[in-house]
Amino acid sequence: MSNNQQHSLLPSEQQLISNVLDLYGFTSKWQAERSKGGMNNTTFVLHTSDADYIMRQYETHNDQVKIAFEHGVLTALSDTAFELDVPKPVISLSNGSETTDQVPTGNQEMYKENKKTYQVIRDHNTGATKIVTLFRYLEGVNPVWDSPGQLLQLGRAAGQLSSALARLELALEPVYPPYYRIDEAYPLCTPVHLLELCASPPQMLAACSGELEQLRHELPGLFEALRGMEQLPHQLVHGDVNASNVLFDREGNPSAILDFEFATWDLRVMELAVPMSDMLTMDKSEDWMWQAQASLIRGFREKVGLAGEELKAIPQLILLRSLDVVMHFISRMMEGTDEPGVAVQQIVKLKQRIDWMRQHEDRLRQLLME
Repeated sequence: MSNNQQHSLLPSEQQLISNVLDLYGFTSKWQAERSKGGMNNTTFVLHTSDADYIMRQYETHNDQVKIAFEHGVLTALSDTAFELDVPKPVISLSNGSETTDQVPTGNQEMYKENKKTYQVIRDHNTGATKIVTLFRYLEGVNPVWDSPGQLLQLGRAAGQLSSALARLELALEPVYPPYYRIDEAYPLCTPVHLLELCASPPQMLAACSGELEQLRHELPGLFEALRGMEQLPHQLVHGDVNASNVLFDREGNPSAILDFEFATWDLRVMELAVPMSDMLTMDKSEDWMWQAQASLIRGFREKVGLAGEELKAIPQLILLRSLDVVMHFISRMMEGTDEPGVAVQQIVKLKQRIDWMRQHEDRLRQLLME
């Protein structure tokens, strides 16, 4: 394959891209650059003579069954009348080095149906395998929240997505547990282990030892509040709708929703609780935040009718979202994927959100019931 490669790419990255494009049958010249991407993947933007693509190397989700489910959701959603764009996996011409040996017996057919939407690449130096996918490049930019009214658009987009996902019929089994089954989500950072860390913080978390001491007293109540959540309405959810996973067009309207890695069967109302949680530690005034929350809630409820019991659960679910992020990044720290500072930052944010909720929960409940 001939190519024009960016000098900023490492030789190993150039070789990876070349190998992947060969498997996808590309023969034209190409250029590539690293993308900011997310913390769970390594991402490149590829420019070819025919079109532009996103190449994603999965890191956190380097599991064929997880990726098959994600791609199954994307394929099914792209066949609906959903108004916004979603990533479209490119079908490859080769099966690469992938085999079904590592796929659980019950997921063999699921794997076979989705295997051409990704490639399994083996590092000949280490013997490790990585899963790589090409997606069609989607135009747009991540929004910058300049006015609280912009959150009305995000709420509507999340509501539209929720309505579309509720109608999907999938033969695939979701991989991730619901948020409220957090005891199953992180084997390296279970609730019991987290409480032990709070009681006796390791040196790598010394920078947030004060926050961990407070969480040691707060978390048991949050874990208890999750009891009974299984009675609320469930459906397929994206589970991570926020500014980094949404694209807006030049006119300031939502154009695409990205990153479906965490899609699973969960509480319907989590699709609203997640962006509400992420907004609580924004560098904005208190008045701005309340207006933005009101806009977000209104936009979502224009598209999705929520029951009273779902609305009542949102304060706990806001904190659950933040707790889930903490356990996710502590797990990555323990794996050696991230520096401790990433987990420290999320622990501080969780403590801040708990403090905020203690002070403002009554007002938030009034807003939700309007």
